[in-house]
Amino acid sequence: MNRLSSEKSRAGVRGFTLVEILVVIVILGIVSAMVIPQIGSRDDLRCAASARVVMSDLIYAQNLAISGQRTIYVRFTSTGYGIYDTPTGTTPILHPINRSAFTAIFGSGGTTGLTGSAISSTSFDGATVVAFDELGAPYSYNSVANSHTALTAAGAIVIASGSYQLRIEVEPFTGEITVSKV
Repeated sequence: MNRLSSEKSRAGVRGFTLVEILVVIVILGIVSAMVIPQIGSRDDLRCAASARVVMSDLIYAQNLAISGQRTIYVRFTSTGYGIYDTPTGTTPILHPINRSAFTAIFGSGGTTGLTGSAISSTSFDGATVVAFDELGAPYSYNSVANSHTALTAAGAIVIASGSYQLRIEVEPFTGEITVSKV
């Protein structure tokens, strides 16, 4: 009889009480209420992907200017940008991989990696065109005056996806390209 009562008391210790189960369910509910909204909106990832594409294209333009010992222009618009080897910017250079015009379009139906974001603003000392010379130094290009001016402050492109924004900066003189959260 003594043996049976000790087995029954051990059997009661093995399970969870209703209170313990309810506490775990409440904790899981609170955690999921905080995590699920962040998973549903991945504006930060879309914006970061777009910023990487823009940065890599700027670095490509800079390297092309250095290796070709010529000036290369990156012309930004409200919907995208193109890379050109003439200041007029009528015909983009050929993309090295797909051999089509080197342009990038933001928004739905745009270039892969840029569909979930948009260009919020662009300024290279007031201009929307940045030029890289044969040493890779950045210049703002004024198409009205047809003039190149060395950047006096960092040029900036702001990429937005939803409410998340990243700022890509091109440093004067060195052309170093960095990204930061706005």
